[in-house]
Amino acid sequence: MIDKVTAKKLVEDYVNTSYHQEGDSLVILDDETIEKDYGWIFFYTSRRYLETNRISYMLAGNGPIIVERENGTLTQLSASLPLEESISSYEANRK
Repeated sequence: MIDKVTAKKLVEDYVNTSYHQEGDSLVILDDETIEKDYGWIFFYTSRRYLETNRISYMLAGNGPIIVERENGTLTQLSASLPLEESISSYEANRK
């Protein structure tokens, strides 16, 4: 069983592993995090975008990431579907 702080750290580490923009990093949008009985849904963007609001620093295709409370499993949701549809699909297929 993991807590929200640990789940957030897992997501931060995961998204920043493959993000290599000099002077930038990806950050969790705490105010947008959704808590479910099975875990959390985290949203993220680039720090530069948050600081400048310049569209050139905006991410594309960064679907939210679910972290399962029970075991810390991460699942990235599709960015191409409406959020509610992505969550419903995930929940319907949860094991």
